[in-house]
Amino acid sequence: MNEIQRTIAAAAVAASIACLGACSATQTVHMEGSRVELYDSVKGIVADSSVVAVVDVHHQEVVKDDIEYTLSTATIIEKFSPAGLGVEVPADTPHLAGETVVVRQMGVEGMELPYAILRSGEKYLLFLSPTVLKKDGLAQYYITGGSAGLYSVDGDRFVHGPFEEGDQLPNALTAADLKG
Repeated sequence: MNEIQRTIAAAAVAASIACLGACSATQTVHMEGSRVELYDSVKGIVADSSVVAVVDVHHQEVVKDDIEYTLSTATIIEKFSPAGLGVEVPADTPHLAGETVVVRQMGVEGMELPYAILRSGEKYLLFLSPTVLKKDGLAQYYITGGSAGLYSVDGDRFVHGPFEEGDQLPNALTAADLKG
């Protein structure tokens, strides 16, 4: 075997190994993106949101489209009206506890994402902004700022993160922090 044949054979073996590695069952899907706004205060994220509410997620649907996304249907447990809440609030914005909201998140559970996908049976404090989309007659919302507008409920506190998108928001909030 001459040197050219050895080089070609080595390249073929390397390519074969790379292809087999790509076929691994443990391969993860990764989704990246960038945001226009990073938040350094609750006041800033409130101004960009139409709804600030504690919700209880009770149903999820994964939609397989060009980019998979998750629709989480949740009941509003408590809605807040902090000073400076976004001024352009759509007419069909849920106004009362007990109303339903559909939250749209790009990606699905198991993907490497810069934020957590909401989980059915869990409660969250969400800062929400409207989309122009509807699901079963209900307006869809997205979480303002991706991970920025997502807090887990921990007793009487709302806990943020840890997330690494660059926002400088408090690690925890209480209902008193959100009263108008």
